[in-house]
Amino acid sequence: MLMSVFISLLLFFEPPLPVELLPGVRVADGIVEFDGEIAVDAHHPDTPDVYLEMFVTAPDSREHESLVVAKIKPSNLHAALLAAGFEAGEPLTRDAAGGTVKAHGDALIVLVAIETAAEDEPAFIPITDWVMNRDDETGIVESERWEGFVFAGSKFTKRGYEADGAGTLVSLTSFSNEVIAPVWTLSHLAEVDEPVWIANRDLLPKKGERVIVRIVAEEWAETDADDESSHEPERVDIDRDL
Repeated sequence: MLMSVFISLLLFFEPPLPVELLPGVRVADGIVEFDGEIAVDAHHPDTPDVYLEMFVTAPDSREHESLVVAKIKPSNLHAALLAAGFEAGEPLTRDAAGGTVKAHGDALIVLVAIETAAEDEPAFIPITDWVMNRDDETGIVESERWEGFVFAGSKFTKRGYEADGAGTLVSLTSFSNEVIAPVWTLSHLAEVDEPVWIANRDLLPKKGERVIVRIVAEEWAETDADDESSHEPERVDIDRDL
């Protein structure tokens, strides 16, 4: 008797599950995650324009000009990125003649998601979506100057790891001591670069809302976004004579 046996293979791409390696920081191969909360109020009618210098900051530092505050040590983030397989470079440096050398290191994508119930999969978006230009309301990635993030790795001095003292986890402007740095050389000094980057009030959650920050390799994120077929179930039909 001829029978058709249909075997359905559901092939989904799933990143490895990060596990806590250091206090507050979860790590897997090519992935670093940590929790935080929205640091600023972009929805108050009296202060709708929140100017930004940071994407993610540690407590008691620059919360008033950062999208997210996270209770992790910058040095632990550095160690977690190394454990995930990334290589550090250097933050922006200035030479004796006043010239600048851009931050460098492995290219990264910084994603963020609103914290959900345990059974729900959080929907991650680039953290850059939460930033816009004050003058024309364009996104930061639309700027000709924006060149993305790199694992700069801060600096070690006699006083220790600089970012631990400054709280600079993921920077928007260049402080020369951040763990994850923008490649562009936008200064945090208003007399050098006019402040124009503000929180996107239409997309940014309310102050205090819990979020998850996920850091992945730039090429990993691009492959994941482009390869939509990897998320679709594939059906394989096999006919057999029994």
